[in-house]
Amino acid sequence: METIETITNRRSIRKYESGFKVPETDIKKILEAGMYAPSAMHKEPWEFIVYTDNEKLKLIQENHPYASFLNDAGTGILVCLDVSQEYNGMGIIDVSVASQNIMLMAHDMGYGTCFCGIYPDKCEKFNTLLNLPEHIAPIGLIALGKPLSSPHKPERYDETKVHFNNW
Repeated sequence: METIETITNRRSIRKYESGFKVPETDIKKILEAGMYAPSAMHKEPWEFIVYTDNEKLKLIQENHPYASFLNDAGTGILVCLDVSQEYNGMGIIDVSVASQNIMLMAHDMGYGTCFCGIYPDKCEKFNTLLNLPEHIAPIGLIALGKPLSSPHKPERYDETKVHFNNW
């Protein structure tokens, strides 16, 4: 797939083929794409926890108000920031870029994703719920699975949002 096609056709998917499990080899390839993201001072402050266990997925789903589809997706990737590894407060940006790479790679491979934010208001709750180490901050949760449909591609380019050399 051409890069622009991947970018413009990727959508947040909220309906998945229940019972389908993404193969571990595909998960690793998707995470590899995330790890190729640029990061400030090459600190790579991201950590990923992959959840495929139905009980864990259900626990996360029950505690996240916008992840009602997680158990149907079959895989959840908790994208975390190792605050001891970030550089100059840039960790949130680094982890966000890695998340985008993950979602683009998954789409390119035929999977659906939906990013469910955790940072900043749900961090403490998820640290406790998932028993995360003190230096790890959960930033977001990416649902990953086989989509039931492909949402319509809207036109998004907006000339009024582009400024050259000054406002």
